[in-house]
Amino acid sequence: MAVQRRAGDFGVRRGPVEAAGDELALIQALGEMPGWAQGAVRKRDGGVLARALAQLADAYHTVYERCPALPVEEKPSAVHASRVTIAAAAGIALRNGLTMIGETPRERI
Repeated sequence: MAVQRRAGDFGVRRGPVEAAGDELALIQALGEMPGWAQGAVRKRDGGVLARALAQLADAYHTVYERCPALPVEEKPSAVHASRVTIAAAAGIALRNGLTMIGETPRERI
């Protein structure tokens, strides 16, 4: 959520996703979330979804550390727009998943 709030300060808007390296693992985890959610509902086991959400959060933090979504010393570019889009998708998946398991997602921690 912090990436989304700060992106505007840097003039970075969401853009087409062009992923490579560490970002691919995050995108794969995002792609698997609907299946994990359906499985949790089918099995009536929120623990399955909670573990998937933890894996998604870990994947996001790896990308966040290795591939900053916001420019550090360079000018904003298409890669930053792509990463802001990926961060937004991760936020949506985490919020929806947390809601499904009965947790209240927070905008700030």
